Amino acid sequence: MTFKAISLLTLATALGLSAPAHAEDIFDILTRNAATGATVLPQYVPYRHTVDVIVSGSKGDDAHAPLEAKLRIDPSRPAGERVTILEQSEDARGEMEKALREMIDEIEDADRTPAAQAQSFWCNPGGAMPTPEDFSVIEQTDSFARLKPTPARMVSLFMQTGDRELDSKERSMAKKLSDRLEGEIVYDKPSGLIRSSAFNITRPMTVLLIAKIRQMEMVQGCSIAPNGHPYISRFSMDVGVTALGKKITNVMELTVGDLERIGPPD
Repeated sequence: MTFKAISLLTLATALGLSAPAHAEDIFDILTRNAATGATVLPQYVPYRHTVDVIVSGSKGDDAHAPLEAKLRIDPSRPAGERVTILEQSEDARGEMEKALREMIDEIEDADRTPAAQAQSFWCNPGGAMPTPEDFSVIEQTDSFARLKPTPARMVSLFMQTGDRELDSKERSMAKKLSDRLEGEIVYDKPSGLIRSSAFNITRPMTVLLIAKIRQMEMVQGCSIAPNGHPYISRFSMDVGVTALGKKITNVMELTVGDLERIGPPD
């Protein structure tokens, strides 16, 4: 090493410019979190919260005016009393209002257990902890890691089937998705908490004799709740279908906030 190089190295060290220590690998962080139970999520939703909803779409050349609504959701209330509509745009088209009503009906479902509510609230990849066997690293720095699931794991994440056995219809859908689905999950470092996830199909797929999905994209963003766990604060689903020769698009965007602490279910 030359004298000049030694001098520059000494100067850099003196100024605090030396290279940072090697960042910990994301799989090591996730393994440690699993061992300590640090990221185990509550099996209920401990917060009242608001959901801002925007639903838009089109059928052929007929574009629907977006429907906008603000909901207040109280997971501690019994079925039929969980959702309060605080605001809703007037003169919403039938399909847009139908999409909002289906969303509310799902929340109000009497069979929707606290655990099922929690699954839709917390940011959770589902299934077993990510490992190098079923996830590859797209990019990793000292502050985040972008991971790509294997095709099989990607399908289970997208369909939210976990590790359970699929029925015949689910197996058929999984087979079609296996070579059409792309996606990634972004983890924070060094916490190992999920920041976001995104999935989309790369080419059309036929789902019925008269219908074909042209495009499908699902994006989820996470924020940290007061209890330190990541919850789904932003969600969007964009689906384009061709049915009976007519192009149909549906887009739903959700923003979750105004968390207010409540107790566990009885």
